[in-house]
Amino acid sequence: MDLKDPKTQKLLLGGLGIFLVIYFWYTKIYTKNAALLQQKQTRYENLMSDLKNVEMKTKSFESLKEEYHRLVERYRKVERLLPEEREIPLFLMQMHSAASTNQTAINQILPKAPEAVSFYNASSFDVEISGSFHNFGSFLSNIANFPFLANVSNVTIHAVPPEGTSREQKANSITATLRLTTYYVREEERLKEIEF
Repeated sequence: MDLKDPKTQKLLLGGLGIFLVIYFWYTKIYTKNAALLQQKQTRYENLMSDLKNVEMKTKSFESLKEEYHRLVERYRKVERLLPEEREIPLFLMQMHSAASTNQTAINQILPKAPEAVSFYNASSFDVEISGSFHNFGSFLSNIANFPFLANVSNVTIHAVPPEGTSREQKANSITATLRLTTYYVREEERLKEIEF
C-alpha cells in the first residue's frame, strides 16, 4: 500500500470521513435517541400491561355484576318469605282458613312479644286447637304451605274422651297446644340495592 498514491489517500480519507460521520451519528444522535427510545419502549410495555389489567378487571367486574344481580334476585325470592312488617291480620286469616279447611276449631290464640333474632324479628303465638288427629295433621300441613315462613314448636297433644256418641263429639278427639312463630325483617336490615 503506497500512501503517496492519491488514489489510496482518497480511499483513506473517504474511510476516515465515513468513520467520523458514523462516530458522530452514534455519539450525538443515536445514543441520545436510544435512551429516549428505551424510555418509550418501557412506557409502552407498562401501558400495555396496565391495559391488560384493566381488560381483566373489566371482565371480572362484568362477571361480578352479573353474579350480584343473580344474588339480588335470589334475595328478593327469599325476602317474600320474610315480610317487611309484622303482618298479624294476614297470619290470622291464613290460620283461620287452615283451621276451617281442615275442620279443626281454634280455641285460643295468645300473641307473644316480638323477639329480635340477628337480622329479623320473630313473632310467636301460643295456639290451642281441637279436632281429630287426622285433621290436626292436615292443619299442620296447611301451615307449612303459608306464603311466608311459619314454624311450629312446643306441640303437646291431649286425648279428649268422647262425652257422647254424636259425630261432632267423636270428631273432636284431641286438643293440641302449639307455638306458631312467624318472622319479619327489621327495616334497617333490608338490602339496599346498588346501582351500577
